[in-house]
Amino acid sequence: MNASSAHDLPRPRTLTPYHDPAALVGRWTRVRGDRDDQVGVLLHATRSVAARGWEWALRTPTGVVTGTGDLRATPLGGHDDRAARSARRRLRAARADLAEFADAGDPALDEVTADLELLELELAAHA
Repeated sequence: MNASSAHDLPRPRTLTPYHDPAALVGRWTRVRGDRDDQVGVLLHATRSVAARGWEWALRTPTGVVTGTGDLRATPLGGHDDRAARSARRRLRAARADLAEFADAGDPALDEVTADLELLELELAAHA
């Protein structure tokens, strides 16, 4: 029997569990960067020898972000996630603007609507 109290035992380091980026393609994803995180739909993630890691593209509410190298990606969290709330707010605003000002049949409206519906669906799955 161990006589050490639980407070004396070393605590394991908690690490953010990263996922296989290829499995997150098509989902709302948080990509952790050195300076800031990006949140959006992961469009593609491909292993690349030339990039010494990954080549990837992420469609965010403000545009497409691309990158190479280390790709630390996780699925977007639940309704309490600040980034999820911000993305939802930006997508709703973009959809309203496009519905009011864009030309009829503008594919950007369909894209924003699809991204918003996917985000709502994934957030509901976490609830």
